[in-house]
Amino acid sequence: MESIWTTAGFGLVFFIVFGLVCGVGLAIAARRFAVKVDPKIEAVRACLPGANCGACGFAGCESYAEAVVTIPDVPPGKCVPGKGDVAAKVAEITGKAAGEASEVISVLRCSRNEGGVKKKHSYVGFDTCTAASIAFGGPYECTFACIGYGDCEVACPFHAIHMLDNMPVIDPDACTGCGVCVSTCPKGVLQLVPKHAPVYVPCSSKDRGKNVTNVCKAGCIHCLSCTRKAKDVVNLVNDRIEIDYGQLTDEQAKDAVWACNRQFIFRYTDPEKQAKAVEEIKADQTAKKAAAAKKKAEEEAVEA
Repeated sequence: MESIWTTAGFGLVFFIVFGLVCGVGLAIAARRFAVKVDPKIEAVRACLPGANCGACGFAGCESYAEAVVTIPDVPPGKCVPGKGDVAAKVAEITGKAAGEASEVISVLRCSRNEGGVKKKHSYVGFDTCTAASIAFGGPYECTFACIGYGDCEVACPFHAIHMLDNMPVIDPDACTGCGVCVSTCPKGVLQLVPKHAPVYVPCSSKDRGKNVTNVCKAGCIHCLSCTRKAKDVVNLVNDRIEIDYGQLTDEQAKDAVWACNRQFIFRYTDPEKQAKAVEEIKADQTAKKAAAAKKKAEEEAVEA
């Protein structure tokens, strides 16, 4: 019995000594081979939002912090969620010129509910847009329509999106323009535009004419009336209407809105301004019809 306790005592002492030796060895190794972190990197990392959204083009905040400090060509204004405030702080830490941080937000380019788009089949499977889009391009007759399972809502790191009637609603005050939702959507119905963009086109269909009217009452039919009114600023790019916001003037925006008579699908971003424009356009159309009818009646009276 005594030999057992003696053996156990020696074993305990051995492991204690062994543990101490290993601990000291690891401590020395950690100190000897420690990677020194530039304090500037830590300072930049501390002022970033920490969402790791990837909008800057890097894997996350840590990667961008290291790059902006160590690589001369990486500008301090690439943190989209941080906007100008973060850009100024990063510029101060790194000694680089801050430049201008553009404010952008995400907008929905789909009018599925407004256009009365119907389902072509019932989808049974994982409740994600990505999964549903694999099954015959999605459950709706318009294959470019928002599927509505909320992948964008789940992916948004700033909780700026919530689903209403199976469509994403974006809070412009909470949206930082990080672009995570844009890259997440399998249908590409979300797009980043300047925060104060005057107009947009809430449709992503690449079909034309009858193919659009057969499935949606509010879809863009690519009549190109808007492109003729705002030449070289509003264009058909890859079968979708795109707007060069950097060149767009207020007059061109108005001309494009007035030129579109397809349920006013080319519209103002401000709902009140859009409602007023619709009222004015309808009044103008009514006046023109009345004038044409009056002229025709006068001509018929002269002939009689």
